[in-house]
Amino acid sequence: SSPVIMMGETGCGKTRLLRYLCDLQTKAFKTKTLVCLKVHGGTDEERIIQEVEKAIEQAEKNKKINLYTVLFFDEVNTTEALGLIKEVICDRTLYGKPIP
Repeated sequence: SSPVIMMGETGCGKTRLLRYLCDLQTKAFKTKTLVCLKVHGGTDEERIIQEVEKAIEQAEKNKKINLYTVLFFDEVNTTEALGLIKEVICDRTLYGKPIP
C-alpha cells in the first residue's frame, strides 16, 4: 500500500507494464483491479475526485476477494491539480478525509 513512481521516456511501456501486472492478478476473478486516469493539462480537480471515488468503490469490492486495486495517474506532471494528486498519493486523503 505504498505509493510507487514509475519514470521513463514516453512510449517505453510504463502503462503497459502496469496493465499487464494487474491483469495477472485478475485472470481467475473477472474483476477490475486498475483504475487509470490519463492526466492532461485540462484535467481538473473534479475529474480527479471522480476517479479516486471510483477507485475506492472498486477497492472495497476487490478487498472482499483479497485483490489489490491500483489507482494510476498517467502523465501526472501535466496538470495544475498537483496539490490534490499529492494529497491523494502521499497523504492518503481526499480534501482532508482519509481514504480507506
